[in-house]
Amino acid sequence: TQYLIKMTNILGRHEIKLERRVSEYFVQNCFVFVEADEGPSDLYVQRFGDDNVAFSTDYPHPDAKFPHAVERFLTLPLSDATRRKFLWDNCARLYGLPD
Repeated sequence: TQYLIKMTNILGRHEIKLERRVSEYFVQNCFVFVEADEGPSDLYVQRFGDDNVAFSTDYPHPDAKFPHAVERFLTLPLSDATRRKFLWDNCARLYGLPD
């Protein structure tokens, strides 16, 4: 989150005149994924919204929180609506699944 905030402040100050803020291009065109214990998730949501974030277990990496990843994710300080977006709605949109 901190890196993205820094980059959105730096980019756009250069020769290229952008019609919108860099963060708007990012949110429209990119997805980020959070793991079960990513505390800054709420900071990202405050700054950029919750429409381009999805949940990842990071399995099978050795530092993955599997098999308790979802349980840990549900303890993050996020609203139920945001959790639903991270766990389903945004993923479905990313992969073009029907509602």
